[in-house]
Amino acid sequence: MLIDKLKYLQGYVKIRLSGYAPERFLNLCSNHDILIWNLEYEEDHYVFCISIRGLKRLKPILKKTRTTFVILERVGLPFVMRRYRKRKLFFAGIFLCCGLLYTMSLFVWRIEINGNLHETDSSILKFLEEHKVYHGLLKSKINCEKIEEELRAGYEDIIWASAKLEGTMLIIDVQENLVTNQQAAAKGETEDLPGDLVADKDAVIYSILTRQGTPYVEKGTEVHPGDMLVEGKNPVYNDNEEIASWQYCVADADILGITEYTYEDRFSMWYEEKVYTGKERETYGIRFFNFQIRLPYLSRKFSDYDMITDEYDVKIGDTFYLPLALTKETHREYRLEKKQYTEKEARQAAEEKLKQFCEELTQNGIQIMENRVAITADRKTCAAFGTIEVIEPIGSRKETVAADTPQEEIPDGM
Repeated sequence: MLIDKLKYLQGYVKIRLSGYAPERFLNLCSNHDILIWNLEYEEDHYVFCISIRGLKRLKPILKKTRTTFVILERVGLPFVMRRYRKRKLFFAGIFLCCGLLYTMSLFVWRIEINGNLHETDSSILKFLEEHKVYHGLLKSKINCEKIEEELRAGYEDIIWASAKLEGTMLIIDVQENLVTNQQAAAKGETEDLPGDLVADKDAVIYSILTRQGTPYVEKGTEVHPGDMLVEGKNPVYNDNEEIASWQYCVADADILGITEYTYEDRFSMWYEEKVYTGKERETYGIRFFNFQIRLPYLSRKFSDYDMITDEYDVKIGDTFYLPLALTKETHREYRLEKKQYTEKEARQAAEEKLKQFCEELTQNGIQIMENRVAITADRKTCAAFGTIEVIEPIGSRKETVAADTPQEEIPDGM
């Protein structure tokens, strides 16, 4: 591939050789290190390719072997330049295009983010813009090490970040911490400041497993928001197995409580349904930087339609992106038809919404004990209301201020 490109840059011709001793001609070319390729024999003559430099050295060999040649084809950049030598604007356009491509290569036109799960691309891009890293920034102004430090400092769940420049792309790879703050607290990996666990909602204690601290509740205890569940201190006993003092700590326990969720949903028995007519219209456009240019519509506009937009970035190779994109908009026409649910259909729709709500609770680690939701429907509305009894983790950490937690000592004998 590279050799073919070099041959094109130097220029070559395809010739047809005929005469008295063509085989001797070929041998002399080999002796004089004149390169020929794509050699073919056709009836009483030979056809092959030879470079321009080699062609200029053939005169004595042709005379010695009494052969002649005819040029069949001229290939290469020198012939193209000669053909358009009088078209100054053509060459000016070539140099202008090369200059624009070189100028475009000095900027970043695409920022690609990989490895993020919790943080979205848009939030990270917004964070980078706040730190003056954005599309269209000069590559010379980008400090990859500084970007890595800012990402680790700006996001608690990003524990590793890597930034690199490739072509006109800024590629950012991140790795997030899969251990949540709640799990870290359960493992004792949070701050070492003394803290209690208090109720964060009305509940009846279903089970409690205390790992650290002094429990204040047991199974069946009814608690309200703010009630103490586990106090962040452990008793220290003396030789008489009496409490001599308290050692303050971070309260740690698995506490499950029975709570209730109020559920209510109401919707009209009448609804509008999209009925697609099958008619579609496609429009095209160009996005240059932040400017959008749409080609004029050549067909009648739809009054009601859905629009699907496809965007294709213009790039050279895999990493040389340009601030140019081709856009395609597909409009699908529809009409709205007013319909009414039957009582059976309305109940099924309400049950589907309730089922989706329960699935979301289950995905969050909440166990459903009893569903007490009633569904009613009449000619106008369908309503679902009631409560859902569940078992879920309860308790939130309440840090104890150091001034409020002195070392507490109890005299012997008490």
